[in-house]
Amino acid sequence: MSTTARPMPVTERAPESVTVQRDIPFHEVDGETLTLDLYDAAAASGPKPVAVLVRGGAFTSGDKGEFARHALDLAADGFLVIEPQYRLAPEWTFPAALVDVKAAIEWARTEGESYGADTSRVVGVGHSAGANLIVLAALTADEPGFEPELYPGASSALSAAVGYAGVYDFHALDTATDVPAGEGHRAYLGGGPDDEPAAYDLASPVGQVNTDAPPTLLLHGSEDDVVPPSQSELLADALGPMTDVVHETVPSDHGFPFHGAQYDDVYERTVEFIRRIGTDSPDTDGPRGAGDDTGLPGGDLSGPTDRISDLGSGDVHGSDRRDGPGF
Repeated sequence: MSTTARPMPVTERAPESVTVQRDIPFHEVDGETLTLDLYDAAAASGPKPVAVLVRGGAFTSGDKGEFARHALDLAADGFLVIEPQYRLAPEWTFPAALVDVKAAIEWARTEGESYGADTSRVVGVGHSAGANLIVLAALTADEPGFEPELYPGASSALSAAVGYAGVYDFHALDTATDVPAGEGHRAYLGGGPDDEPAAYDLASPVGQVNTDAPPTLLLHGSEDDVVPPSQSELLADALGPMTDVVHETVPSDHGFPFHGAQYDDVYERTVEFIRRIGTDSPDTDGPRGAGDDTGLPGGDLSGPTDRISDLGSGDVHGSDRRDGPGF
């Protein structure tokens, strides 16, 4: 389900008395205006936790609206829900999409109170490429090199992250799948691992794991032939010593969050996890510094800002957009 951009937000009445406001501008960058859809149930008592939903599309295709059913149900269950657009490869390469997701999180913190939200409780849910963006946003919260210029002082931290069939280690993904040069995640990263080693590292959540990681739920289809289930296993192993992580499989393929046979089960697992541990307030008093003391043997861990300069000084966009594979 996609919507055509309109000059002004349009309010619609959805099932379960959920109000949907579409095409709200939230991020103006390099001549583009990105918009989000906001789902809210007026009958739900506040303050409401915020859920940011980020779709997949191999970083190269699609638009907001993929998570519409989840958004309606979460709003009816008392969340203020937003689903944002983000810039697509190959026109825009890493970290453009990540910056856009962070802008949506910070918009929620800046504007959410006017909708009755508890802006200290913001959780993220993503599918496939969107799971990469949500988890990476959580792991690089308030890192200056990845933050939007808008919303100064607002935190991009998340109280919890939920990843469905996510891409978490691009090096391992290259090893496990046959990806032609210039397609899929290579279009997003700007090339292959020999061409863009810093992007491969910085865009992979497994390389950014730290002790500030929020509680994380990872679900993956056991029959996924698009993104190997081992991607979630790798991240679960990396996160295990750092935070509360739940890793489970679903007997289905890559699109399991949207299949009728699995939807109710996946939705219930997600909401139970969020309500159990995911709505505690994160530390949003100020940006985290790279290399903060982790309390681990061996000293401090470096943050991604130590290596952002390795991405080079060129533009993060290319020439055009095209459709890509399905993650």
